[in-house]
Amino acid sequence: VLSDAENKQASNPSVRDWLNELRDAVDSAENLIEQVNYEALRLKVEGQHQNFAETSNQQVSDEFFLNIKDKLEDTIETLKDLQEQIGLLGLKEYFDSTKLETRRPSTSVDDESDIFGRQSEIEDLIDRLLSEGASGKKLTVVPIVGMGGLGKTTLAKAVYNDERVKNHFDLKAWYCVSEGFDALRITKELLQEIGKFDSKDAHNNLNQLQVKLKESLKGKKFLIVLDDVWNENYNEWNDLRNIFAQGDIGSKIIVTTRKDSVALMMGNEKISMGNLSTEASWSLFQRHAFENMDPMGHPELEDVGRQIAAKCKGLPLALKTLAGMLRSKSEVEEWKRILRSEIWELPHNDILPALMLSYNDLPAHLKRCFSFCAIFPKDYPFRKEQVIHLWIANGLVPVKDEINQDLGNQYFLELRSRSLFEKVPNPSKRNIEELFLMHDLVNDLAQLASSKLCIRLEESQGSHMLEQSRHVSYSMGVNGEFEKLTPLYKLEQLRTLLPTCISVNYWYHPLSKRVLHNILPRLGFLRVLSLSHYKIKELPNDLFIKLKLLRFLDISQTDIERLPDSICVLYNLETLLLSSCYNLEELPLQMEKLINLRHLDVSNTRRLKMPLHLSRLKSLQVLVGAKFFVDGWRMEDLGEAQNLHGSLSVVKLENVVDRREAVKAKMREKNHVEQLSLEWSESSIADNSQTERDILDELCPHKNIKEVEISGYRGTNFPNWVADPLFLKLVKLSLRNCKDCYSLPALGQLPCLKFLSVIGMHGIRVVTEEFYGRLSSKKPFNSLEKLEFEDMTEWKQWHALGIGEFPTLENLSIKNCPELSLEIPIQFSSLKRLEVSDDAQLFRSQLEAMKQIEEIDICDCNSVTSFPFSILPTTLKRIEISRCPKLKLEAPVGEMFVEYLRVNDCGCVDDISPEFLPTARQLSIENCQNVTRFLIPTATETLRISNCENVEKLSVACGGAAQMTSLNILGCKKLKCLPERMQELLPSLKELRLSDCPEIEGELPFNLQKLRIRNCKKLVNGRKEWHLQRLTELWIHHDGSDEDIEHWELPCSITRLEVSNLITLSSQRLKSLTSLQFLSIDGNLSQIQSQGQLSS
Repeated sequence: VLSDAENKQASNPSVRDWLNELRDAVDSAENLIEQVNYEALRLKVEGQHQNFAETSNQQVSDEFFLNIKDKLEDTIETLKDLQEQIGLLGLKEYFDSTKLETRRPSTSVDDESDIFGRQSEIEDLIDRLLSEGASGKKLTVVPIVGMGGLGKTTLAKAVYNDERVKNHFDLKAWYCVSEGFDALRITKELLQEIGKFDSKDAHNNLNQLQVKLKESLKGKKFLIVLDDVWNENYNEWNDLRNIFAQGDIGSKIIVTTRKDSVALMMGNEKISMGNLSTEASWSLFQRHAFENMDPMGHPELEDVGRQIAAKCKGLPLALKTLAGMLRSKSEVEEWKRILRSEIWELPHNDILPALMLSYNDLPAHLKRCFSFCAIFPKDYPFRKEQVIHLWIANGLVPVKDEINQDLGNQYFLELRSRSLFEKVPNPSKRNIEELFLMHDLVNDLAQLASSKLCIRLEESQGSHMLEQSRHVSYSMGVNGEFEKLTPLYKLEQLRTLLPTCISVNYWYHPLSKRVLHNILPRLGFLRVLSLSHYKIKELPNDLFIKLKLLRFLDISQTDIERLPDSICVLYNLETLLLSSCYNLEELPLQMEKLINLRHLDVSNTRRLKMPLHLSRLKSLQVLVGAKFFVDGWRMEDLGEAQNLHGSLSVVKLENVVDRREAVKAKMREKNHVEQLSLEWSESSIADNSQTERDILDELCPHKNIKEVEISGYRGTNFPNWVADPLFLKLVKLSLRNCKDCYSLPALGQLPCLKFLSVIGMHGIRVVTEEFYGRLSSKKPFNSLEKLEFEDMTEWKQWHALGIGEFPTLENLSIKNCPELSLEIPIQFSSLKRLEVSDDAQLFRSQLEAMKQIEEIDICDCNSVTSFPFSILPTTLKRIEISRCPKLKLEAPVGEMFVEYLRVNDCGCVDDISPEFLPTARQLSIENCQNVTRFLIPTATETLRISNCENVEKLSVACGGAAQMTSLNILGCKKLKCLPERMQELLPSLKELRLSDCPEIEGELPFNLQKLRIRNCKKLVNGRKEWHLQRLTELWIHHDGSDEDIEHWELPCSITRLEVSNLITLSSQRLKSLTSLQFLSIDGNLSQIQSQGQLSS
């Protein structure tokens, strides 16, 4: 009956109302039963932890039972009334529609192979991207327009990943905009995509971030995809487009949108996506529907299938979804039932009939799981594990003896195989873990199916909609959330509260104490609560006494220092996530009371020491991030822990006596451990090297291991398993401070190793041919991408094979290996970044062998006297030279161009002249104390001169620096004047920053838009007027020595003014700033207010 009602609710409002009333009644009954069950659990747990006399007093009051009895009787009456309406509504039982699928669900085909009938659009789009255009325009916007489900994103993704396109552009970035056009979020995500976003940017405002993005794109030929754009506000788009205007000729932006008006506003020559042809539709349908069988062997299915495909009207999403559903059906009558369904003819308010048919075909348990996902915002990327946890906590996955996660995984894969979930398009490979999302139209279907039970708080319209909801998500903000969450006061029936954040944030969000003390305690029937990513150090002591029905609690990535003891009364709690709580030091002593806890994640909790009482959590099936100290725990305890998942650390292994004790850990049996860290204390000394080797030999992990770190190992050589080529999943290996080892294992034969780090191996003198392993058809280190050697003070020789070893290595770092030399340079054919310190000889010998190098970082090389610019390849983009005290820049460089050049703390550099340096778009000279003269090169666009205290003269090369837009001078205490004729020689200069240059004076170029002055006494005190009529931002930090500032004429164009310790600044000057939008005054506010002309 329920299945029939769910199928009819879309077309029959009376059925929908009946179903909602039924759900309310069942929810009420479940809540009553949960309360009784909780009391039973409480008596059981407290009885186990108290003596008989105390236990006899632990009873449930008569009042509690009477209250439950009254409510239960009311609920039963409601259910009887609803039962009587079944016949009136025409609802029937269909036993065959709820049968469970018995086949193992297959995985959806990769998106890349799903492109049918779009070859002309692909080639057209690629041609547009690769053409420079006769007009020579720097930026071209190419809109792709079409209705939802046509494959706009799939087309953009196919082109984005095409090798011709990859090789054509310097930078690429992909961002899904969705319905909320948020300039701040877009800017942050694009910075992250191109690798320019760091933790300092988290607190920057929109303007600062856009300036950084603009600088990052300047002069680069870039391709940016803005996927799923809805915004029709021209001003917002124009502001964003201005950021992209500095790119090189041929830069392109692809925009996908459903709206012609958006395409017209953003670009002119759009690509209109039409429906697939009949044959292309059939090809796509056939690929998914017949994946498990040969269509030639089922001619009757092919005939019906072609008719069904035709009804999908050439929409790829509809074809894939419906075909994915039919894939599990081999009877022709089942296919005909879909073909004859009345749903094809019903109006669906933008829900595709094919999607509705696919939903109706789901078994009841999958319908509930799918409709729950309406809680996620559109374009929200979710993890599979996250969704399964939420399903389990809400009772959507039945509790069995097996690990619930396995059954939840089956449910997820079934929905994935029906194309209801799809992998996140992730061209940049920025996300390490696999993410999924629902297509917008599938998300609409989930919302319809959930009947307002699952809502997003921002989209709820009125209190009536909220009152119906059981599961609520909301977008995380920066204002503490109290006002946003206040409407939840009345939602006593709420079961899920989930904050969401689409963009990756590097800081925690604030959470008001009023939320913790006043709102959350009222939600007594919550099963799921997430406080992840909030900046909270503590929780109210009695919070969990009020939220006693919780099954899922996520406090990961918070500042929490200790958990309240009241968490131990959560007898129903099944999942507790504490990962990346870096300040968490201990768990409550009575954690063993959590008798239903099945999943505990304590990964990346650096200060947390694993308490011994965790072994008494008898229901625990999954423990992630365990850290075993072999001074309290025994190796037998580790062996008995069969619930270990994810990361595992075993510390203080010096306390393991021999092989027999190590065997007890049963490491080879721990098939769910993916990251293993084995650590000996550095101060310990081994008695017998062979015993140490035997111990490590018995700590060999399962073949499923992905990452291994061995630190402080005390043997002289490694056991064979460390280089076992049967470790097919091992991608990361770190050997640290194994100071007694005199040789490295044959790591070159590890087939999938991508990251190798060898640090503090003081016993290594020679890296021999043994390092590369047994020769085979594959080249040694055939998958390695990053190789790091550090603090190898005795290492003298590194033998090369000369057979193309390291064919995929892109990043090589060698630090503090001062004795190392290479008789024959290794041909690092794919190397893009080289980082060397304390090893000038290696640096020079390798340079000519690196044909693809893009970045070089050399530091602390005391013997380097000159830099071999002349032999560097043309692929080089960045050079950093630091702390090379004997380096001189004396040899002419000739024609050489790089994006970025930094020279830092090189004491013998005394003259900066263009002929001795490569042409650099961005140039930074720092802490070079012997530099006295500085000639600004012609092609430099951004220049930073920092703490060069003896610079006396700064001038511009002959012909000027017409491209320079930003000049930053800090800590040049002897510099007396700005360059002469700045306006003429630096015509494009827009931003000037001067700091701690007390002697500097001179005229400022009138084209400046941003000016920052800090502790430049003479420049400020001698200023009578600015003559900067285009200035929009002015920032001055002074020392209070100004006298004549009241005569200044501040430019009326200023929109942002920040001043500090300007004691004579008058309010009259401020009143003339008619464009001012932001004002910050520090140190002289009372002076201004006393004039009575400026309010606070």
